[in-house]
Amino acid sequence: MTTERVARNQSTFRDANEGIERDAEALVPDADQVPFLCECPDPACTSIALLSFADYEMVRSRGDWFFSVPGHEVCVVNGEEVAKIAKRYRAFSVMEKVGHAGEVAEQLDPRALLSASRATRLTTELESRRGAPDVE
Repeated sequence: MTTERVARNQSTFRDANEGIERDAEALVPDADQVPFLCECPDPACTSIALLSFADYEMVRSRGDWFFSVPGHEVCVVNGEEVAKIAKRYRAFSVMEKVGHAGEVAEQLDPRALLSASRATRLTTELESRRGAPDVE
C-alpha cells in the first residue's frame, strides 16, 4: 500500500464519519457519545470508536488528523512513515499524517476552507474544556 493510498483510504473513512456526524446531530444533538468508524489505514477495518461531538470536532480541526481505536495506530507502511501519534486518549488516538500522506490528506479534507488560525483556536478551546490528553 502506498502513502497516497493510505491517505485516500483514511479520507474515505473521514467522509463517512462526516455523514455520521451530520445525521447524529440531526437525530440526537445532545448525545454524550456517537459511534464513529475507525479511521485507521486498514480498508477492511470495521471497528467503532465512541467520541463526543467535541472530540470529533477536535480531530476534524486539522486536515492531516485522523483518529483510530487503540491498537490501530499505524505509523509506518511499507517501510515509510505515514503518520505519528499526535494525542492518545483512552477511547481513541489522534493520528497526524506526515510527508506525502499528510499532503494528500489535507488536499482531500472536506473542511479545507477552515482557516488554520480558527482550527488552532478551536483545538485549544476544546482541549481546555476536555482536559489534556492521557498521553502525548
